[in-house]
Amino acid sequence: MNIIVFVKQVADTEARILIKGDQKALEIENKYNLNFFDEFAVEEAIRIKETMKDSQVTVCTYGPKRAIEALRTAIAMGADRAVLLDNTGLEADDPLIVARVLAAFANQDGFDLILCGRQAIDDENANVGPMAAEFLGIPHVSAVVKLDAVDGQVVKVESEVEGGKEVLEVRLPALLTAQKGLNTPRVPLITGVMKAMKALIPTVDPTSLGVPKGEMEHNASKAVTLSYEPPQQRPPVKIIEGETPTEKVRNLIKALKEESKVL
Repeated sequence: MNIIVFVKQVADTEARILIKGDQKALEIENKYNLNFFDEFAVEEAIRIKETMKDSQVTVCTYGPKRAIEALRTAIAMGADRAVLLDNTGLEADDPLIVARVLAAFANQDGFDLILCGRQAIDDENANVGPMAAEFLGIPHVSAVVKLDAVDGQVVKVESEVEGGKEVLEVRLPALLTAQKGLNTPRVPLITGVMKAMKALIPTVDPTSLGVPKGEMEHNASKAVTLSYEPPQQRPPVKIIEGETPTEKVRNLIKALKEESKVL
């Protein structure tokens, strides 16, 4: 089985992020990781490969040259090969364009199953996977929490739906997005890390995939960022004074009435 995993390199959750003066761009500290939900997708692909011995796992990302580090993480976990679709000079944030490029790669490379994370933790749009499936004309299931590769033709999946779970049988080829709970991603062994450091990761020009360059340029984006705004600052914490618990309760009620005016 040929398995492709779409991944994304995202800013570390502890990275310092500032809004630039024009409020149309971000300044991000140079701390990046493999997207949280994509780790579940990579792990599941490797588990399928371990049970179906003739399988191959290819990890692909559409991103800048630094995204190679995210691909190395996937190789260290156990992926067979990785490919960087270099988006330098092209639109990088519009999910429709990203999905079109990833779908073009999958169509050219060949696949039986595509896995990716439910969403990226930076933009949280959760659209790229389903959009890529539509471009490829294949079925897709989102937020998968259980996957059973019945054979090379059908997979049985369990996905989260509002108020419960849904069990489906999906005929391949198909695209599935991974949700937290699908598995526990492995910590790469030192042998895997060494393999990843030595791995030659090819860089592919997205324009070679058959997508017209005009459809990947910034002015082709259907979404325009008007501005970034920081979240509202939380009010300072107030300590309720009092010598005894009873006095503290009286002071709390007084503050709720006179200051917060919620009573």
